[in-house]
Amino acid sequence: MPNFCVGPVEKFADVSGTPQGQFLEGGAFDTQGNWWFVAIGSGWVSYLTADGKLVSVFNCNPPPELGQTCEPQGTRWFEGKLYLTTRHRGILVYDPQSKELKTLVYTYRNQLFKGPNDLDFDAEGNLYFTDPWATGPGPNASDRTGAIYQYSRDGVLRKVMDGGLFPNGIAVSPDDAVLAIGDFNAGRMWYAAFTNGPTMGCPQCTKDPLHLTFAGVKAGTYVPGNGGPDGIHYDVKGNLWAAMARLGGIIEIDPRGIILGFVPIPNGDTATTNFAFGGPDNQSIYLEGATSGTFWRFKTPNPGLIGPGGVRLPAQP
Repeated sequence: MPNFCVGPVEKFADVSGTPQGQFLEGGAFDTQGNWWFVAIGSGWVSYLTADGKLVSVFNCNPPPELGQTCEPQGTRWFEGKLYLTTRHRGILVYDPQSKELKTLVYTYRNQLFKGPNDLDFDAEGNLYFTDPWATGPGPNASDRTGAIYQYSRDGVLRKVMDGGLFPNGIAVSPDDAVLAIGDFNAGRMWYAAFTNGPTMGCPQCTKDPLHLTFAGVKAGTYVPGNGGPDGIHYDVKGNLWAAMARLGGIIEIDPRGIILGFVPIPNGDTATTNFAFGGPDNQSIYLEGATSGTFWRFKTPNPGLIGPGGVRLPAQP
């Protein structure tokens, strides 16, 4: 029987009126239990301690004379470093030990990205990120489609999918077999099954150890109302949780693609952009209200797949 039983939603922190609270995005817990997030409007990357104290870390905006802001969006920890998608500076990597901020990728085949949005890693350490049209620098105003890229563990950048209206959140399933993508403007999810060998639907398929090809891509889980999926995360049982920008809350989607329930944000902020699993046993969702500069949390039935420091927790049946 589907389990949609969440704890009460409580306010965790409020950074409204600060530069660090100018349209919240991202969300990732480090190994010390700090919740890292970004501010699109100001370029600040910060974190909240376990008791909700704000700590500003760095600003990804370049010097003002360069004339282009950073506009960070997605965050993920991986092997001790923080990876960020940015609308104007590509994919950045921050090393908290050396305090260095470096560019991982900035262009694809000598063309600027359209505005990288969110990211995730598979079990092998390959990085996937979405690149929707209309939030970044270009390059082609007539091509209003979005794309998905893979930056492989061995350092090769490849486009693995295109044609989406506005690919936003992205997550790899607990069994490392499906790439889920939130197509925001279409108000739906994509479920792209990696080519992992012969199946009933694809008997001719061979296993692709590089995770570059798909046995099939299915659009489903259409969202009611005027919202769309923004940040998304799996829990360890294969349920997909999605922040619903323009609806003001978060939904749980079971492994069949069926929406089990909706958790509204208490203050009515419809810009619920992103979230992260954290807290005791990694079994609470920490949700952002982007325009109100507020953070909320509630307990979930199952732990999140992505644990502290970006470690993928074991899948549960």
